[in-house]
Amino acid sequence: MTEEDLIEEAERLIREKEYEKAIKLLENIELPEAFVLKSDCYYARKQKEKAIAELKKGIEKFPYSHYLYYKLSLIFFNFREFSNALKEIDNALAIMPYSLEYNKLKGMILFEMQNYEEAYNVFTYVTKLKPDDIEARLYKAECYYRIGRYLDALAEVNRALEYDNKNPLLHFLKGKIYLETRYYKLAINEFKIALSLSPSAEIYYYLAIAEYLNKDFKNAIVHINEAIKEKPNDPRFKEILEILNNMNKQ
Repeated sequence: MTEEDLIEEAERLIREKEYEKAIKLLENIELPEAFVLKSDCYYARKQKEKAIAELKKGIEKFPYSHYLYYKLSLIFFNFREFSNALKEIDNALAIMPYSLEYNKLKGMILFEMQNYEEAYNVFTYVTKLKPDDIEARLYKAECYYRIGRYLDALAEVNRALEYDNKNPLLHFLKGKIYLETRYYKLAINEFKIALSLSPSAEIYYYLAIAEYLNKDFKNAIVHINEAIKEKPNDPRFKEILEILNNMNKQ
């Protein structure tokens, strides 16, 4: 079998979760793809250090293989080691600066590091490459939301909704923006749309808050109880329920 055949066979074994067999098959192959696949095997087996070591071996042999840096960055990102993740994705982008995937990961890393303005700039570049990338547009809106620029956040959400008006995360964020700007009825409408698309305890919680602030205590109680059914141990939900019960007695 050629090296390419062995790599294809290893990919099949990985799909079948035969990680040890795949690692042995790739043992003597020194191609970037082989290092990536061995790393994937170790990662799937929750052997983080070995997964990282394989990628570093690959980088030593193939220092211009941008995908190896990307995969290493992704592991660091998944383990919330954001400084290391940023360093490695910058290495990948130094070789392949126009990659949509790489730029998107950099934006996500910067967002998690709370560098919202830098993250926004990166996601703006991503949406220039792919205007209908809803996730990137959602991140752009979240960046503005996190720094309190609510009108800019709303504008970004509305642009994203032009591409996908059935996305529950967009409607949820739009509701939160209206909540922060005290448009409670509009917030309630957006939270209800989000719930109709994908019910969750968090959305019920925010809906209850919007209804409480809109002085609709009875519906707020109904919806905070829905949140508690979904996540009975969340202290935030019980705290709001107690406040609502007290308000309803007055």
